[in-house]
Amino acid sequence: MVLQGEPKTTPEMLPIIIPELQHRSVISVVVGDNHFGALTSSGKLLTWGSYSNGALGLGDPGKLPVGSPGGYTNEEQVQARSPWPPDVTVPSEVRFDHGLEAEGGVERYCFAVAAGLMHTAALVIDLAGDEVLPEDFEQHFEMTVPREGSNSPDHS
Repeated sequence: MVLQGEPKTTPEMLPIIIPELQHRSVISVVVGDNHFGALTSSGKLLTWGSYSNGALGLGDPGKLPVGSPGGYTNEEQVQARSPWPPDVTVPSEVRFDHGLEAEGGVERYCFAVAAGLMHTAALVIDLAGDEVLPEDFEQHFEMTVPREGSNSPDHS
């Protein structure tokens, strides 16, 4: 059973029960500034809370389907590139293959997770044993990681 409190919880207050975390074999819960993560015994990582510059790990909100967890609510928000998508209220599974070109996705097992102010970190292994090609990682990091001294608007 997973129970959640508030910062000013007292012994008289009832805990918050998040139905989506019950009977999921949650083995660890982490708390960031405005986001949360739950690790299951089957190696799934579920996150919820505030986007916080990507702390949920659900993907680029502008590239996610409208209405999906971590994405924008409507097409107008996508077009405006609103700085923050709405909070994710239902714990949602994190994928660990964003931006990779591997056919059929990459099956991963998360075995540790940590959270900080606006960060979440996970230790993950490849379950399929298939090698992800180095060029897939290079392509992914070229799209998402700013290079030192870059003046590109995508790397602000």
